Amino acid sequence: MSILEQIASDFQQALKDRDMGRIGILRLINAATKNERIKKMADLTDEDVIKVLKSEIKKRKEAIVDYTKGARQDLIDKEQAEIVAIEKYLPQQMGEDELRSKIAAIIEALEEKDNIGKVMGKVMAELKGQADGTLVKKIVEELLNKEKN
Repeated sequence: MSILEQIASDFQQALKDRDMGRIGILRLINAATKNERIKKMADLTDEDVIKVLKSEIKKRKEAIVDYTKGARQDLIDKEQAEIVAIEKYLPQQMGEDELRSKIAAIIEALEEKDNIGKVMGKVMAELKGQADGTLVKKIVEELLNKEKN
C-alpha cells in the first residue's frame, strides 16, 4: 500500500470515527499532496509524498519556534501533535550511531572531502529520506572537522 493510499484509508477511518483532530491534519496532508501533484502535473511517487510530508513537518517546527517566542503553549502542543501525526507516514528514521557509521563510510569513499556541499549532496542522495537533514549536516561537519585535524 502506497503512502497516499494509507493516508486516504486513515482519512476514511477518521471520518467514520468522527475524530476531528485526525480529520484536520489528514485534510492538510491531502491538500499539500494535491497541490504538489498539480504543481508536478503527474501522479506522486512515495518519494514525492515523503518530501511533501517533510516539508509540512518543517513548517510546523518553524511555527513552534515562533510560538515559543510568543509563549503560546496551546499552539505549541497543537503543532507537536500534528508533527507526530505526520511522522506516522514517514519511513523509519536511522539512529544516530547507524547514521554516523554510514556517513563515515560515504565520506571515506569520496575523493573530494573539502567541499561540504558536495559531501552533503552525496550523503543525502545515499540516505534518501532515512535521516533528518539537520542531524546529517551536524554529523558531516563533525566528521570533516575531525579529518582536517
